[in-house]
Amino acid sequence: MDVERKQNSLKGDRALGKGDTDRLGFREIAARIAISLVDHASDEGLVIGLDGSWGSGKSSLLFLVQDELERLPEVDRPTVINFRPWLVGNRDVLLSSLFSEFASGLDRVHLARGDATGATITKAKAAAESVRKFAARLTPMGEIIKTLGNLAPIPGVAAIGEVMAAAGNAAKEKADNESLDDLKTKLVSDLRELGHRFIVTIDDVDRLEPKELIEVLRLVRSVADFPNVVYLLCYDSVIVSHSIENAAGVSDGNAYLEKIVQLAVMVPTPEPFELRHWFRDEVFKIASPKNDAERERLISVIDWEGGRQIKTPRSVVRTLDALRFFWPSLQKEGADLADLVWLLLIKDGNPKLYRWLEDYCATAAVISLGIGRVDDTIKKLELKKLLSIVADHLFDDLYYRQTFSDQLPGVDMVYANDGDPFTLFEHVGANKRDRAIQDRRLASPDHYRIYFALSGPSHALKQSEFDAFWKAVDNGSEGFGKLLLDWHLPPSDGLSKAEVLLERLAAMDIKILSPKQGATVLTALSEKLDYAFRQRPFERSFGQISLWDRAKRLASLLISRLPNENRKSVFDQMFEHGAAIGWLTSLLRREIFAQGRYGDQLMTKDKWVFTKSELDDIIEIMLARYRAMSMKAIVATPDPASLMYAWKQAGDENGPIEVLKDYVLDDSNLVNVLEAFSSSTSSSEGTYKALRKESISGLLDYESARRRINSIVESSAVSEANLVKRANRLRQAFIDGADF
Repeated sequence: MDVERKQNSLKGDRALGKGDTDRLGFREIAARIAISLVDHASDEGLVIGLDGSWGSGKSSLLFLVQDELERLPEVDRPTVINFRPWLVGNRDVLLSSLFSEFASGLDRVHLARGDATGATITKAKAAAESVRKFAARLTPMGEIIKTLGNLAPIPGVAAIGEVMAAAGNAAKEKADNESLDDLKTKLVSDLRELGHRFIVTIDDVDRLEPKELIEVLRLVRSVADFPNVVYLLCYDSVIVSHSIENAAGVSDGNAYLEKIVQLAVMVPTPEPFELRHWFRDEVFKIASPKNDAERERLISVIDWEGGRQIKTPRSVVRTLDALRFFWPSLQKEGADLADLVWLLLIKDGNPKLYRWLEDYCATAAVISLGIGRVDDTIKKLELKKLLSIVADHLFDDLYYRQTFSDQLPGVDMVYANDGDPFTLFEHVGANKRDRAIQDRRLASPDHYRIYFALSGPSHALKQSEFDAFWKAVDNGSEGFGKLLLDWHLPPSDGLSKAEVLLERLAAMDIKILSPKQGATVLTALSEKLDYAFRQRPFERSFGQISLWDRAKRLASLLISRLPNENRKSVFDQMFEHGAAIGWLTSLLRREIFAQGRYGDQLMTKDKWVFTKSELDDIIEIMLARYRAMSMKAIVATPDPASLMYAWKQAGDENGPIEVLKDYVLDDSNLVNVLEAFSSSTSSSEGTYKALRKESISGLLDYESARRRINSIVESSAVSEANLVKRANRLRQAFIDGADF
């Protein structure tokens, strides 16, 4: 358990430490550097640079060097002083901090050597005294140390600060009669006499402010260049050179640096293969793919995306830490490991591309749900934006281009290399989309957001809500119908839970519903969908995907899976007793056209929902229901015009016309009918109601109705003001619809 906890704990952006594995093969290099550091060739003092870019492993190499120094025989082992100048402030404090560390190191020498004769103790004390005198002359060391000690929050440190302050002031008084040169000469002599090597390590030099950087370089080269003292600086020479140019006002920062650092050791650049191999090993320790297909995709992602994004050891560590952080929660959501690793590699290597992917997936999800679209201009702009934030020629490799496009919904690869590499926001087939949803892939409109925000999109259903669905279905059609109406409440982002549920049920493998459950859902739809419209009206115009449309798609799938022996009883229950006669009418009309009973939209038999004989029975049932309805009841349905056309198209041409003709003899009834027959139309000026000639002329005389509405508006004999007001709105609807 402890091993597993250690493996899954975040590593952070830190160097190697005790017990860590040297995955980059730096140990051998560190051993050679350690030997050179204690070689007599550096007796007069030396400044060595460990030069490497950020994240290349400089600090890890520095740790390994110190570890190798500790393994040396005691007689050869130097005293290591880890000086961290970015923890201190101005020049005086910087000097005081270094010499304080130096003096403490000298005080420790005799303890480390264990010299029984006391010779080493004497020499070390003499050198320590010389250090303090020299430092006291350079800066008001006593007061600074006193301040540092008194500010320390650890009990006892303030008292230590007072003692050191007193010692520093005493040393300064003794040094007042000696010149700075004399003091340094004495210090050099004492250090040479001691004959003990000191290694002063200064990490993260490139993270200092430019002015601080200059002070540190001057310090190690001019003020503290002592015998048997070797400075080991870690930095990125490119960054340091720029800082020198800014702070010192020189034209060539690199030449300035070379006068300070006598020897530079370049941190070896790891082989890309080594980095990927390290990354892959650690990924499989952290997480396991669900199946062989996911495993193969994961390996491909590491090879192809990892080869482009993993540049340094730091990028390996950061991406692995991100995986350790995100995977436990995403694993519970059933997320795809290969998709997550792909995204995390991009997040570390190219944050702008990561943000582009987040925006793209969100837009693709909206398109998938049928509540938005992207025109060609936007598609081109998004592709231009994508290409501007990736490296030039990144997509020239056709195989990489393929792997990139396979990760995302609606990204179609272009196989030629003489133009754009992709087209974006293309249509995604139902099968491909449904597979992405079932596998909870990044390309899933229901799951993409868990990869970016650890939670699904606001429109997505949670597992607890699917559990509620199953419970409701098992309670019968009334239970599921109530759930459907509850979930049809106004949503925050334009799509209700009921719409998402029907969409996702259609996307799932319908075999997960038993025949009994399928019949329950069909019965509930036939009972509740008209109520759903009244509860929260929705557009049923061309181009809008409504709750009814989603229900029709689901119903077609459920009906196709009904056992033959159950089909008639289910259809009788739906069409004879279902209260949602408006929705049932839309299902009936779709099938009348599909089977060529009316119009010229005949489909092949595999597209039919019902058999020919089943449709005959349904038509008979529905005609009986239409004839039994009053015109007032028809007008109260969600789509009266559609119902009356269905009545005609089912074979009774004159029935609805005669009923309507008698009903609209009354002006008030005419206004009621025309309001029910008007439809919403959109234009550049907004949405308005229109009475389109071709929509109503098959049921009543268009021009006659128009003249009567004008007469109602203009006649002084009409006493009901509200009726005149309604008629006036209808007159405008005739005008707006005249061009249709």
